[in-house]
Amino acid sequence: MTPAKTPNKATRKRRTTPRAVVKDTTFHESEAEALMNPAPKKANDLLSQEFPELDWIVPGVIPDGCHLLIAAPKIGKSMLTLGIAIACATGMKVLGVVKVRERPVLLLDLESGERRLQSRLKTIGVRRLPDNFEYHTDPDTALNVLRTFLEKHRGESPLVILDTLSGVMGSRPRDMTQFQHEKSTLQPLQTLCAEDPGTSIIVVHHNRKAKEGDSVDASSGTHGLTAAVDGILALNRASRRDPEATLICELRDIEGDEYAIVLGEHGWEFDGTSLAESRMNAMEQHRQEKVAKQGDLNSDLMELLRLHGPMTPAEAYEVYQRDPKATASKQSVRNALSRLHSRGLASKNGAGKYAVNTATPELPELRFAKGSLDVNTPDLGGVGSNTNSRNSRGNTKRATARRRR
Repeated sequence: MTPAKTPNKATRKRRTTPRAVVKDTTFHESEAEALMNPAPKKANDLLSQEFPELDWIVPGVIPDGCHLLIAAPKIGKSMLTLGIAIACATGMKVLGVVKVRERPVLLLDLESGERRLQSRLKTIGVRRLPDNFEYHTDPDTALNVLRTFLEKHRGESPLVILDTLSGVMGSRPRDMTQFQHEKSTLQPLQTLCAEDPGTSIIVVHHNRKAKEGDSVDASSGTHGLTAAVDGILALNRASRRDPEATLICELRDIEGDEYAIVLGEHGWEFDGTSLAESRMNAMEQHRQEKVAKQGDLNSDLMELLRLHGPMTPAEAYEVYQRDPKATASKQSVRNALSRLHSRGLASKNGAGKYAVNTATPELPELRFAKGSLDVNTPDLGGVGSNTNSRNSRGNTKRATARRRR
């Protein structure tokens, strides 16, 4: 008896799997059709729709929602978010200036651990915190704790600090691009904030080493992270030993701003007794950075203009060449003055005379939420007092640093 031939792989037919048939027992046929093929909405209906008023984590600075705080390692980003968390839990002033509303706060400190967190709190003078300030340090259960906390405090405008994103990122699946993986990590957090207006999450993340582009491009990774959040907060500090820094706020629905801040005994504080003064000091800080980057000829010409007043290029060259060490030509002086003008460091009047531009450009009006708390009265003591302001005492770290330069 001849044995039956076993079909090879080339001729073997794959068994067909019947498709599952799902019956719609919840909706009528018309409703099911509407869900499968939704119709566009009327723009007039959108114009008549009412949305909740914008809430703020920090009035006038950081609105509610999901935000990404990016900064280089070891420059104080955890100290910055800790100060915001303490102020929101106690209803005190953020960075020594802005009064905030008390709310439940969860700090997911996934890098420091309890010992370092306790040390950090005691360093800035905290001895006791209210019960609405909670913390968690285990990365494996962090997201579960986050969701439970937000559900428990739904409708109370809770704030969550996630420090850092790498603690919950996980490895990238093979079938996902890096962009998709990063966006899928933050998108659920942004959705949690959108589902409960007033809920806010600040996610701490490292920046990239290459300092190219603006604050949005500074985030480590792809644009999947920045595309999934409502705002980008960037902490820029020239040196880890320099107490001065700037906080840049790039927001989705509101025009961004930049503020000068100083690291003092009680953590980060605004450089000034008001937000307006802090913004002006940030602009002045940028101007001084531009001046410091100028070459010898540009610096010499700025000093001449400062001493002798407005001058034409010919007059400036005449004064400049009196110095025995002067080597630049008349055309080089003319080109240098033109560069100073294009960089905003010198002004030029109708007579063609150049003058040093020492005034900080006028800034637009501050934005404040409707019914926001007072933001112009500095604290006089306690946690978060603004003692590093240049106007609050004469000998400040910022002023000392400038004198040393």
